[in-house]
Amino acid sequence: MDVALTAVGATHRGRVRSQNQDQYWIATQPWGVVVAVADGIGGYQGGAEASALAVAVLARELGAAQAMGPQRLRRAVEAANRTIFEVGRGRPELNGMGTTLTVCWVAASGVWVAHVGDSRAYRVGAEGLERLTTDHSVAAEMERSGTLSPEEAEQHPQRHVLTRALGPFPAVEVEMTHWPWRPGDRLLLCSDGLFNAVPERRIHELLRRFRGQAGVDALIQAALDEGGQDNVTVILVEDQSPVEVPDGR
Repeated sequence: MDVALTAVGATHRGRVRSQNQDQYWIATQPWGVVVAVADGIGGYQGGAEASALAVAVLARELGAAQAMGPQRLRRAVEAANRTIFEVGRGRPELNGMGTTLTVCWVAASGVWVAHVGDSRAYRVGAEGLERLTTDHSVAAEMERSGTLSPEEAEQHPQRHVLTRALGPFPAVEVEMTHWPWRPGDRLLLCSDGLFNAVPERRIHELLRRFRGQAGVDALIQAALDEGGQDNVTVILVEDQSPVEVPDGR
């Protein structure tokens, strides 16, 4: 099955933060599309440096790759972690710096997701958003253990405290998942500046109205309209392939 994929993205500092610590990356290759969002850990030294290093390593490891596979994707994320850790160890002012990283490889065979932190990937369906990642945060871990309800987790004071990130340690556990790619599918990647500000039902509503860059811009504007408390980054991958309709015979 051939697919015709397009990918667009944008990032915004928001209305409150003095610096944008988000980064995103898009690469289109004959074997598919790779997209990534990195969100430097706020409140720590070097968040912007960590996220920039993450996407730079991805570009180095995957940008010129002649072939792709899930293990190559995992190794690229692990290489990004090692680089951030080593740079931080060599520069005292950056020691302990970290970032989230969510990377998706989209091809006819499906979507491979490599994920660390609390940026998110969603499949955008007709009925709503289907989350493809789990948040690596204290509140999310408590929700998965049954200690908190989903509603309580959304309001918990430790919902932004990460249990997993790139950079603070020499090794990191990368969450790897695989999902089928269906004709007409759409994929959304975003930093927490979007979903913490805009409810998922509103995100889906906007994506039903807008496609492509217009969809990206609409989501960022929605976050800004809610106060823009954080940096916000959005990527949309869309399948432009014609959907076959049975002729009824």
